[in-house]
Amino acid sequence: MKIDRKTRVQLRLQSALSALLLIVLTAALAWLSTQYRVRIDLTQGQRNSLGESTLRLLEQIDRPVHIQAFVSPSNAIRETYQDLFNRYRSVQPEIDYRIWNPDLVPEKLKEYGILRDGEIVIEMDGRRENLPRVSEATVTNAIARLMRQGERFIVFLEGHGERAPFGQRNADFNVFAGRLEQKGFSIETLNLVKSPEVPDNATTLVIADAVTELLPGEIQAIARWLDRGGNLLWLSEPDSRNNLDAIAEYLDIELLPGVIIDPSSQVLGLDRVDFTLVADYGRHPITNAINAISLYPRARAIDYAGDEKDWKATALLYSSASSWNETGPLAGDIGAGDNDGEQTGPLKLGWALTRSIQQADGALKTQRIVVVGDADFLASQFIGNGANEPLGIDIINWLSYDDALIAVNPKSAPDTELDLSRNAQIFIFVTFMLVLPLGLIVTGILVWRRRRRR
Repeated sequence: MKIDRKTRVQLRLQSALSALLLIVLTAALAWLSTQYRVRIDLTQGQRNSLGESTLRLLEQIDRPVHIQAFVSPSNAIRETYQDLFNRYRSVQPEIDYRIWNPDLVPEKLKEYGILRDGEIVIEMDGRRENLPRVSEATVTNAIARLMRQGERFIVFLEGHGERAPFGQRNADFNVFAGRLEQKGFSIETLNLVKSPEVPDNATTLVIADAVTELLPGEIQAIARWLDRGGNLLWLSEPDSRNNLDAIAEYLDIELLPGVIIDPSSQVLGLDRVDFTLVADYGRHPITNAINAISLYPRARAIDYAGDEKDWKATALLYSSASSWNETGPLAGDIGAGDNDGEQTGPLKLGWALTRSIQQADGALKTQRIVVVGDADFLASQFIGNGANEPLGIDIINWLSYDDALIAVNPKSAPDTELDLSRNAQIFIFVTFMLVLPLGLIVTGILVWRRRRRR
């Protein structure tokens, strides 16, 4: 091709125009990057993204949240904090984040009681909370605690062999109570013989498997609590001898005899058929965010016998279609329908009840009740199975009228450590430190010699 002066000018113009278009495109992309934020998380389990429960909580925030971090410039965690709180701010603009060098603000260290490098303070509505250890779970739960309006007292009935909230037995609720305290609840115990009334400032009364009979005066005290519109969580084990039939009648529920037998539990390798697996949940705020199986050892079935005029009842937990309530001995060959009172599944083992009740001052209050035919699912021995813990937390949140905080249980990051056997370590060392370098050297020598021969 013959290049004359005219062609040369055209080529230069094309080159100049291409360069100009490239500059304009780069500038446009740079401007768009300041206006829009696109973030893609390709890590396993999306551990660098906020969990669904955190996002759900952030949507409920309608007032400023101030987060102040006291981190020295030399602390490597400074960038981690910056990345974490940028994620919060990108979702919720009400969150304000500021970082301080502790060496330059001694007056703030004293004001906020900062004791260590890396500590943060979260403030909301004039209340604040210090976090010495920071993660998505601790930050989200701290914000959830600050969002709670007023104190939340959960009162556990005691004196009849109930599961103790601070006991150390496998059957006790110390792990569950600890989780509740982390989320801002205050846990108290109540002996109705010593204190014949449920305190008015209690948010929820918990009856966790009373195994001995209550005195008539104690039954009357519980009935008075319900008459006042008090909320109740009743966990009832099979074959209980606690004379709470009057409370069951008050709530229009029927506690079916026997133990639920669930052959589907053997699918998971369980060697007992009296463990009930629940994968089918009713449509209710408590269970809307539950998407995993929960486990109930030796559960009982419960039916609701009332109508909508008394309580609005919603079944929460369903056993499998192959289950039944075994009323005979759990020994030898057992089957559905071979004893009186047995019913085939799916059976209901959890209910949520609500009603509007007029208080002494004339105001209407929505009373909330949850009855579950098992207490073991929240015991320390079993609370870590499946969705047991999130379900228990969501029940308490609902009973405390904290519907917006239901299912705020941030995900934990998956294991980020690579555990290699000794043989694998040797193989990697030999491959990358010896074989590959020697291979590259030999290839280079061969190429060099071939070129010299030409």
